[in-house]
Amino acid sequence: MQTLPRLAALALLAFAVAFPTRAQVAPGTVLDGIAAVVGDEIVLHSEATALAQQASQGQPVTNELWSRALDELVRQRVLVIHAERDTTIIIGEEMVQQQLDAQVGQMAAQAGGEEALEAYYRKTMDEIKETFRQDVRKQLLAERLRGTRMRDVSVTPGEVRAWLEQIPPAERPEVPEIVRVAHIVKVPAATPEVKQAARDFASALRDSVLAEQATLADLARRHSDDPGSGSRGGLIEDIELRLLVPEFAAVAGSIALEEVSQVFESPFGYHFLRVSEREAGKVTFQHILISVEMGADAADIARQELMVLRDSVVNHGVPFEAIARRHSQDPLSAARGGYVSDPRTGDRDIRLEALGGQWKATVDTLSVGDVSEPATVRLLDNAGTQAVHIVLLQKKTPPHALSVETDYALLSQYALNDKRREVFDQWVRRLQRDVYVDIRSPRYTAESATES
Repeated sequence: MQTLPRLAALALLAFAVAFPTRAQVAPGTVLDGIAAVVGDEIVLHSEATALAQQASQGQPVTNELWSRALDELVRQRVLVIHAERDTTIIIGEEMVQQQLDAQVGQMAAQAGGEEALEAYYRKTMDEIKETFRQDVRKQLLAERLRGTRMRDVSVTPGEVRAWLEQIPPAERPEVPEIVRVAHIVKVPAATPEVKQAARDFASALRDSVLAEQATLADLARRHSDDPGSGSRGGLIEDIELRLLVPEFAAVAGSIALEEVSQVFESPFGYHFLRVSEREAGKVTFQHILISVEMGADAADIARQELMVLRDSVVNHGVPFEAIARRHSQDPLSAARGGYVSDPRTGDRDIRLEALGGQWKATVDTLSVGDVSEPATVRLLDNAGTQAVHIVLLQKKTPPHALSVETDYALLSQYALNDKRREVFDQWVRRLQRDVYVDIRSPRYTAESATES
């Protein structure tokens, strides 16, 4: 029986399904078989197992967790069936191809590179993509259908207050310092000479490691510009390849274990690395990052330009938002008048500590309404772009107990998420009445083999 996932919602789990980790699979567990039939589609036991293993985060899979995974897969099939019936939902080929490229690319990273993925499937990358094309289309149809239903779900102030009142006052967490900020950004271009100097320095450090003149860990502690790993000797443990930027994942996912890589470039700068463990889409490695510093001349020019813009705001009354729209080089905030929001949630109120040390050093010098002097910063984009900015502090809320008065936006998001889950569950249950569903294997045990 085919053991690979049939639905693109599980495409990222294809490698885990095909190669189950022995430590995660209990003796006597059924690795495949028909767990459920939904319409004319089947849900494989291996699909539910893979999804449950992912959700368990390395802990043993329980019957309850496996059953929830199976329920989720059944719901996905139900959504697909109804989405295919809805003639108003149209998914273009360009969108399918874009999603297909992204998912197969992540599968390749988890498998250890494109060659490893091709070897497993015994197909070329183009043929692998064709294998998943219809599944990707189904996934996008289901997501579009769900989006149209959830779009109109909202919460009232009363519902937000009721959500908080479910939590006893003594158990409500303390909210750390929250700020609302805007900024105007200039991004000085790194000169070719500066980029070459960074690459040369990284190459020299690599040569020292290869010649055994110093250890990678020692050099990382002294020279790496990665604040998250430098103090730990460049060590990053058990991280999913899909969470790394593509340039980094390509090297970490394909290099031989214990081999020191060539120097390569990512949006963060120049790296080299050594992988010690790689299994089930996760990798442990040491690396050194040498970031590309903006040239001193370009940075000085950026600071001078920002001082002129700051003077227009502080001394001549020009609205900060208007200048940000015209002059800021941060694409995430410029169109909104410089308003900074959490890139994951879109919230304007952001934990100060989450912004990082450079932001904190600047904001700590300001009172509400102040505009800072020019300061260096890493932008909140995926590349951590180095820039110079001036900051307007619009609001500051000190650490406090969670309350509707001070944290309405945060609470409304929590309440909305819960309400959406409830509405979605009820909606899918109604949809399911019009679809044939037969649960064949309800438990994560060997006995389910006889039920298949």
